[in-house]
Amino acid sequence: MIKNYFKTGWRYLTKHKLFSFIHVFCLTIGITFTMVVGVYVLNQYNINRSLRDVENQYIVKSNWKNGELGLDITTLGPLAKTLREEYPLLVADYYRYNPVNNVVSAGNKHFVEDIAIGDTSFIRMYGFPIRYGNTDRPFPNNHSAVITESMALKLYGKVDAINETISVHSTVQGEKQDYHVSAVIADIPFNSVTYLIGDNYSVFVPTEGNMYYGFEDPASGWDNPFEIGMIQLQPGVTPADLVVPCQEVLAKYTPENIQQNLTVGLAPVKDYYLNDNGGAARRMITILSLSALFILVMAVINFINISIVTSSQRLKEIGLRKVFGGAKQQLIIQFLSEALLLTALAALLSLPLYQLLRPVFNEILNTQLDSVFDFRWTTYAGLSALVLVTGLLAGIYPAFRLSSSPVTAAVKGKIDSAIGNLTLRKTMLTVQFTLGIAVFIGTLIVSRQVDYIFSKDIGYSKDQVMVITAFPKQWDAAGVKKMMDVKHALTELAAVESASLSFEVPKRQPPNAFGFMLATGDSPQTMIHSIGVDQDYAQTFGMTVLAGSCFAQSGGHIPNQVVLNESAVKALGLTPETAVNQKLRPASSGSEVTIAGVVKDYNYSSLQEQIKPLAFFHVQDWLSYRFLSLKLRGANIAETIPLIKQQWEKLVPDAPFEFSFMDDQFAALYQSELQLKRAADVATALNFLIIALGIFGIVSFTLTKRSKEIAVRKVLGAELRHLTLLFVKDYTRLIILANLIAWPITYWVTNNWLEGYAYRISQGLGAYLLVCLLVFVLAYGLIVGLCAKANRANPVESLRDE
Repeated sequence: MIKNYFKTGWRYLTKHKLFSFIHVFCLTIGITFTMVVGVYVLNQYNINRSLRDVENQYIVKSNWKNGELGLDITTLGPLAKTLREEYPLLVADYYRYNPVNNVVSAGNKHFVEDIAIGDTSFIRMYGFPIRYGNTDRPFPNNHSAVITESMALKLYGKVDAINETISVHSTVQGEKQDYHVSAVIADIPFNSVTYLIGDNYSVFVPTEGNMYYGFEDPASGWDNPFEIGMIQLQPGVTPADLVVPCQEVLAKYTPENIQQNLTVGLAPVKDYYLNDNGGAARRMITILSLSALFILVMAVINFINISIVTSSQRLKEIGLRKVFGGAKQQLIIQFLSEALLLTALAALLSLPLYQLLRPVFNEILNTQLDSVFDFRWTTYAGLSALVLVTGLLAGIYPAFRLSSSPVTAAVKGKIDSAIGNLTLRKTMLTVQFTLGIAVFIGTLIVSRQVDYIFSKDIGYSKDQVMVITAFPKQWDAAGVKKMMDVKHALTELAAVESASLSFEVPKRQPPNAFGFMLATGDSPQTMIHSIGVDQDYAQTFGMTVLAGSCFAQSGGHIPNQVVLNESAVKALGLTPETAVNQKLRPASSGSEVTIAGVVKDYNYSSLQEQIKPLAFFHVQDWLSYRFLSLKLRGANIAETIPLIKQQWEKLVPDAPFEFSFMDDQFAALYQSELQLKRAADVATALNFLIIALGIFGIVSFTLTKRSKEIAVRKVLGAELRHLTLLFVKDYTRLIILANLIAWPITYWVTNNWLEGYAYRISQGLGAYLLVCLLVFVLAYGLIVGLCAKANRANPVESLRDE
């Protein structure tokens, strides 16, 4: 019997090729996009699932009342360790690390690597597999290092690097600290522990006895709020159980200022990736999932609408089946079988289409989607469930509605009396238009915000600025002088317009903030983020100096000077004109500093953040640096890069030449926005393709069924506009209603999204009216085109056969 159902269904589908094609094509689009989104979402949810005992793993975060005192992602150096030692019944283990980036050497090989200076518990705590070395004791002493397989291959050309020696450059007097490789671990997949701040760690060294900063154990000081801390709770213990212990530890070991300003929070590692960065990943998942759902729903709506419209062709078949004893249940199974057959065919076509489009979506979503050949059985089970649900949703209404038609009406082929009025079909068309309009408007809003981001005057020039990572890091007077000499040598190249040595470039909010007040009078303390730069920083980045200068006075460097931005000047109660030569007194102990100049506010981080007070100290006072930025002249950058590299290797032979361009770093700040824009563009195109196919199918069939009516109208003098008006008036009402529904919903959603930006576009009617107009153009264009084709037909041919 089942075989007969599918055989009958296949014959009907092959007989009506156009409508079968529309059914399969729309369902294929919907299932393919759903597969892409489904695999992406599963991969996002599975991040961190490979970590051992992830349900009990937490990141120790800091909630500062005064946000300038520290970062939320880091904590006090000894805190995680102290919680484990003093509350062992609550805390099972801990791991802390200090993220650094410096040169790692093996003989004459030098590579810039991300290095984690941390506790030796990380392998035990997270279960990273050891390929070579002692699995029970990967760190036998403080002179041991654990490296990844990829790092071993880079340094030694082999994976088994046990007992090999590596040297890690420190920031003190150009010294190096030697380590013996005691273990080689497998390359670590992306996770929220070792990729917490976006780095990819390949070298792990102990924090105890570490001399990277010139003093042992960077994690030992309670005055260091910039250590990354993790803890593992005992089974059954919750973060709420740690509230009081954290308060007791702070009261016991920290000064009153920290106790009053700091609240310790625990963020679960298992879903930290989804909630990090204001929940950007979770929002992306939600938006993509809704887009996939919308596309699949519209494909199902097309199936139902076209099935209803074309059902008159099957009413006589239904009537005859009933006359000869066919049961209603058999008819329902027949129609459901046909819907499942079409959906299964669409799913089979979706597999190669997914594989073909996988590289495209990998680039759009900046991910690595699984190949169909690597799908697990659970993925195929999910796809099968999707096919079953989609097929049932698409076929269940036509099946029950058509099978319920009265025998007399069905035998006569009276569609109106057999299936009732057109309320359902018009409702579903309205839903289709509403979803398409909402997605289209949302895409335009996202595109406008992204365009605004990349066109806004951010207060500095990012074009043709090469940022070289300045190595070796020797953070003392001699090291700064050496790197300044390198800078001056590079500026002698004809292609280099200017250069600047600094600790930061405009891509994030500086982590260091200090309290300052005017030296004269009784002014309140102002927390000001601070960085080290040199006298060419403003020129290299094209910043506007409003008053004074950016350390560019004659006579060279003058100690204890500071340059402020507009926000800092305003926070101190000054103006750019009155600020120059004013003296500031640090809230902590230290020498007074003189304001040398004021620069115009610029966006030193994402437009999601407000510009805050900022102070520049001369790099020779700051005594630390990380970047050497070159402003290049000329258009042929490809020829300039080898010249700069050649000069760099001559000046700093043991430091790799690593660089990026400022405009690429700026674009990286808005990677999620760019992904969202590209994904929304795809979703919009697919939505309107499905809508267009739906309109095409319904209008085509309706014109075919009314061919005799059209012929009679033509004979009686009707013109194309009269024929077109028959369809246009129905679709006009539906589109207007869809807009009235979509506009307020879309405004609320997009406005909530825009509120995540401190600097954003304002919503007007323009985007909404434009989408409304384009939808009318799409619908009217299809209707007019199909009506024109029908109008050209010879009425004699339609009236010949009665």
